[in-house]
Amino acid sequence: MTVEERVLARLNRELGSNFDALAKSDDLVKKFQTDLDQLAARLTLSDENCAPELKNAVQSCSWRYTELEEAADNLEAFQEKLQEKIDKHRDVMERIEGHLAKIGKLENQKEYFMIMQDIQNIGQELTVSVHGKDDNKTISLYVALSGSLSNCILDRLNGVDAPHLKIYARNVAFYWHDILKEKYAKEFETILRNIKWPNLNQSLEVFNPSKENLHKLAILAEYLFLVKVPGDQSLLSIKLTPSIICPPITAPNELLLKPFRLRFQFHFSGSKQTNRLDKPEWYFTQILSWAKENHVFVGQNFQAAALKAGITSHNIRLEFVRGLVQLAIEKLVEDIDAICQEEALLAHLIDEVLAFEQELKLSLGYPASLPSVVSVLIQPKYLVKWMAIEEKFTSDKMDAMLKSGREPWRFLDPANLDDMKIPRCADQFIRLLDAIKERYCALPQPGQQLQFLDLQLELIDNFRRRLVQLHNSPGTDSVGSTKILNAINYITSVLREWGENVHYLHLHAALYGPNADEISSVFDKTIEELDHWQRTLVKELSGRVVEEVKGKSRPYRHDAWPTMNQLDTKETFMLSASASEMFQLLVNNLHSLEAELSANVFSVVIRMIALQFDEWFFDGMVMNTKFSTGGALQFQFDMTRNLFALFGQYARKPSLLFKRINDACTLLTLPLGSAMLLHETLESNPSEETVASTLKELGLTILNKTGVVEVLARRNDIVHSKITVAGRELSY
Repeated sequence: MTVEERVLARLNRELGSNFDALAKSDDLVKKFQTDLDQLAARLTLSDENCAPELKNAVQSCSWRYTELEEAADNLEAFQEKLQEKIDKHRDVMERIEGHLAKIGKLENQKEYFMIMQDIQNIGQELTVSVHGKDDNKTISLYVALSGSLSNCILDRLNGVDAPHLKIYARNVAFYWHDILKEKYAKEFETILRNIKWPNLNQSLEVFNPSKENLHKLAILAEYLFLVKVPGDQSLLSIKLTPSIICPPITAPNELLLKPFRLRFQFHFSGSKQTNRLDKPEWYFTQILSWAKENHVFVGQNFQAAALKAGITSHNIRLEFVRGLVQLAIEKLVEDIDAICQEEALLAHLIDEVLAFEQELKLSLGYPASLPSVVSVLIQPKYLVKWMAIEEKFTSDKMDAMLKSGREPWRFLDPANLDDMKIPRCADQFIRLLDAIKERYCALPQPGQQLQFLDLQLELIDNFRRRLVQLHNSPGTDSVGSTKILNAINYITSVLREWGENVHYLHLHAALYGPNADEISSVFDKTIEELDHWQRTLVKELSGRVVEEVKGKSRPYRHDAWPTMNQLDTKETFMLSASASEMFQLLVNNLHSLEAELSANVFSVVIRMIALQFDEWFFDGMVMNTKFSTGGALQFQFDMTRNLFALFGQYARKPSLLFKRINDACTLLTLPLGSAMLLHETLESNPSEETVASTLKELGLTILNKTGVVEVLARRNDIVHSKITVAGRELSY
């Protein structure tokens, strides 16, 4: 609210809405004037009524203001003096800057001429030295010109603005590089010929060069390591395809690989009989053979020379193997388009490439970080074809094995029938999935592996759909359903185990990131779908068994339960004759299921059947039947000594599977006095604690107050004319 608004509001309060009140305006003006005078007096420092706090604050501010004025005056005076000195020395500074610029220019010129002189001197010395016998001096001169040292000529030129001199120095360096490399390469190759390199089909014991030749080779290799191409070495990389770039190979290894390259080109190019698209294993085998026969020799004799030349982060043995692998890469890059024209050729190539990669890693320790032949196959357009082949092959296998009659559903190991019953088709399908994993797990990029994981998940879903079709086909009976359940159970158990495998955990991390809320499995969704269908099949199977038994239960349900006499104490209870056929059918069904289902699936089925029987016997029979004392005892014997005993073969405490029937038998056979007392207690509207305590004393586990009263009403020996239960009447 603004000042004007507050003033208007106060005037409205003072004057009100009465027009006659305007006469008070003079009095208000005088009152406001008096208030203003009093406030002014309180703010006057000389006045006695002025607040002490205000006086202290005003005096303190006055002192600070005086101090600031004095400081400002001093600063202004200092600024005037400083400006005088700056003006005085500005001319001197300008003259000095000019002299410094001239000095810098002269120093650059001096460095320019010194570098030029050094280049000329090194060139002259190299001209003399290259024809002499002091190779160490020759190499030292070249290193001073273009080496890895920080004070070499090319390195000194980095800080000089002299483009023409840089070009001149590089040309000189390249000139001497070519001369020296040719000189030492010829000597190196001469000794290689003397020791009969390359070593072909010989062991290291047979291929045994003299120590003198090996010493000369090591020295020449050190020279060749030092005579590097001037400039950035990464620019020498060979780009075979946009995604396949091979780093440069050092000069000694180039010379060691040269005879192998010639032989490779002779045998596997042009119209040679060994150059066949359908036989890539021929050149893969040849390269593996060359690598195994020579990689140890190369590492033992040339790694030390590389270290002396300052190459500390380079494995010469692996570089030699990489050079041989590069021959295969170049060959495959040339052939791959023609091979992809035929699916069979590409499928064969994939198998051979993966076998070649595996052998490289196992036998030669070839790391995945180096260029490999598989990098040709994982280029996008070829990777798509690879995945299409995997999908087609697996789908064809699935169709073939599921159309072979009863054979796919035979158990894998008859000796292991008491535990996991594995249909052959499920085992074969899991082996197909595992084979796909073994082929793609060596791929370098997680993104490529995830594409194959998606393919695996798609194949699992396709297999599930095929099983659904088999289950829903008209010819599928209960035996077929049990085999399908076994297949689902085995596949699910394997997927759960795979989900904890390191390979699939890495894929889960690649898919969801390492900071996922909780570690789960890449198969979670698939397992959930399989579990849902398995529960559906279990419910259908158990329901079918129960319905078959219920179809034979009519004589038992309509037995003379209300009028059945109580047996004499000398007589022994026997299973009701009317229950024989029903129980026999149940026994046969359970034995068949036990023989056909895996143990864990059968355990679930048996509990589902027991649950349905428990509900049916209670709701469909007990609650619709009157029981005499003899009938109740006979019913209890049939249930506890026969039905419970039957399920006791498969469960430790069968009474826990039939809680309703067990409670009903307890109530139906309760002594008459106890039964009537219980009935009266429950009818007297007791507290919940009293009801719970009473039912617990009787050992009842599931029935509530209403259920207990309704079961007691099924007894003929409880004499009442009418019993009202839960708002309805039960007539006797």
